[in-house]
Amino acid sequence: AEFRLSADGNSGIQLRSQTRPQWDTYGYQADMSGDGALVGFVYEHKRGLIAGRGERVTIGTDGMRQATKFAEPAELLASYRKEAWNTYRIVCRGPEITLFVNGTLMCQFSDRDPAAAASGGIIALQMHPGPPMKIEFRNLRLKTL
Repeated sequence: AEFRLSADGNSGIQLRSQTRPQWDTYGYQADMSGDGALVGFVYEHKRGLIAGRGERVTIGTDGMRQATKFAEPAELLASYRKEAWNTYRIVCRGPEITLFVNGTLMCQFSDRDPAAAASGGIIALQMHPGPPMKIEFRNLRLKTL
């Protein structure tokens, strides 16, 4: 997907999510914000931040999170273009989710917790509540792997 946010924008792409009343969703999210602070993170409503920019994360069958750093978050953020069109490539394969922004690997995570991992669900585009902001998406493509 391509996306563009105003400077104060806050959004995300919901993955393997559940539907909730009043068009809400609950699940994994490829996060993004206009200032770039949240770009390249995987967030999950129940557990919060799962994988930060520059991290490889595994959540084990016991629910424990193990993370290793593969790059400096600030260096990865350099590929993000504020208030311009960017691409988010999200690869979901089995328990693994990998995020790329403008072709740069941002984070990878594997969720093997049988009590919390989601293997399916909806894809949705988030409009975060708050002050006025502009969020645009275009050229959304899905590919079965």
